[in-house]
Amino acid sequence: MEEHKGILKLCSVFLQYPEPEWYRNEDIYEYILGLENPSERRQLEHFWDYSVSLPWLELEQNYVKQFDFSKDCSLYLTYGIFGDKRERGQGFIKLKMEYAKAGYRITGDELPDYLPLILEAMSETDDAFTHKLYFIHKKAIDQLYDQLKEQNSPYAYLLAVVLETLDKIVAREQEKESKKV
Repeated sequence: MEEHKGILKLCSVFLQYPEPEWYRNEDIYEYILGLENPSERRQLEHFWDYSVSLPWLELEQNYVKQFDFSKDCSLYLTYGIFGDKRERGQGFIKLKMEYAKAGYRITGDELPDYLPLILEAMSETDDAFTHKLYFIHKKAIDQLYDQLKEQNSPYAYLLAVVLETLDKIVAREQEKESKKV
């Protein structure tokens, strides 16, 4: 798996409700230490250090407090735009069609605008689809990052890595497109 795909997949996992499979998993830590890009590695190390420094119950409670009880920090990216309005449902249909066109099948019961799901899809599809999804959700991801950073949340490290990685993918995709012309 290309490094940028692995980073997006790891951030997808870390942004979901904490799971015992990754908590203090040395293989994941070794993967982080082996990343080539020092900035991405450092951001992920900061999040890792935060997560393993806490008892399991406190990590879970912090996650719930950060994302489940905060409208400003929703991982459902269209919620900030549409709330529970009808247009949001129409957006879901369009998003599901985009996933299908890219060959990504949503297997769980998460809504299609759930950031961890989006990152997982990006990690398993081509860069052109990643570029398209990023373009659709960039404003919401930026807003989420700004909120997390303002709150000094350790989850801001993950969003910083996501944004840096996606910016590189988009730049590479745009360069590829400009060579075609």
